[in-house]
Amino acid sequence: MAVTATVGGACGRLSISVYVRHLLLVTLVMMAMLLTVSLLTAPTVWTKHSHCEATADNRKHERSRSDDDSVNTTNISTSGHRRFIVNNVHLCEGVVDDDGVTSFPVYVVVVHSRPGQRGRMQRDAIRVTWGSPLHRRVAEPDIRLAFMLGRDRECVDVSSPCSAAVRRESRLYRDVIVADFVDTYRSLSLKALSGLLWARRHCRSARYIIKVDDDVYMRPELLPRVQQLMSDSSDSVIVGSLNVNSAVQRRGLWRVDERAFPATVFPPYCSGNVYAMTSSVADRLLAVAKTDGKSAPFPLEDVYITALLATSVGAQCVHDDAFPHWDVSPSRTNVDRLRNGSLLAVHNVHYTQMYNMHAS
Repeated sequence: MAVTATVGGACGRLSISVYVRHLLLVTLVMMAMLLTVSLLTAPTVWTKHSHCEATADNRKHERSRSDDDSVNTTNISTSGHRRFIVNNVHLCEGVVDDDGVTSFPVYVVVVHSRPGQRGRMQRDAIRVTWGSPLHRRVAEPDIRLAFMLGRDRECVDVSSPCSAAVRRESRLYRDVIVADFVDTYRSLSLKALSGLLWARRHCRSARYIIKVDDDVYMRPELLPRVQQLMSDSSDSVIVGSLNVNSAVQRRGLWRVDERAFPATVFPPYCSGNVYAMTSSVADRLLAVAKTDGKSAPFPLEDVYITALLATSVGAQCVHDDAFPHWDVSPSRTNVDRLRNGSLLAVHNVHYTQMYNMHAS
């Protein structure tokens, strides 16, 4: 027989057994709600941690790829410009000719390029015009060509989707190097240091390093005719187009803060579009640059490399008429000088003009 009792007042009566059943039902409903909330929130936390772990794993995977994939990391220091997130470490390896003779590069041409479509168009034009013999490794003497870039400001690292295009380009041509710093005009000094560092690390046999902008059309076969590079004093010079008494600008693209450089005139320096040095000079520049600490280098690359750093290691810019001044554009006169060999290069050349100059 059921045990019953009354609960409540005059308005109604309820048996204990019914009350207990209701209480259990409410408890079960509450437990179900708590379980639902837990199930709904737990995947969010799991997804977040899994994404972080997957991202870390992807970065490890990307950075541990083989050299054949042209993507690896060279950990030289904790500074970004000393770490190469896209690399082609075999670019300067020996090449065996038909007679079984192995040649190693005497010159390495480091072209300063940039991320994005315009940079790619300039690089493609160089590859099929003046850089074609270098790219096919049939130049005499042996000259190798490398394109130096920083990373796009939108790309966090090499595993970012926005870096896929440059990784494909690197695998296709094996001539692209990307250092781990944001590529901007004010970071050109970092790019110059990265280029010198890469050349000395991976092109040890090269006696000479030539820095070139990607809007330059050059005749690299004329490099052996640069007498200053062959002279006894070559280990104390950087050869280029000498600038003297250039005024310091406090505003605009080439601005320099007065606190960083109080003088009103720059010391003599080489124009940044094309200059050349021996590997010995490059080694000394890099040794001094290492001691600069954590501060960003002087923002004007040509002044920084060929004047400020050069002076500190006992080197100086030496003028050679074959090297173009920064304003030597592809006019008819300058192109004629390029063809007759009195000019090594011309500056401010659009990629469409490179094709026209090569075809004519």
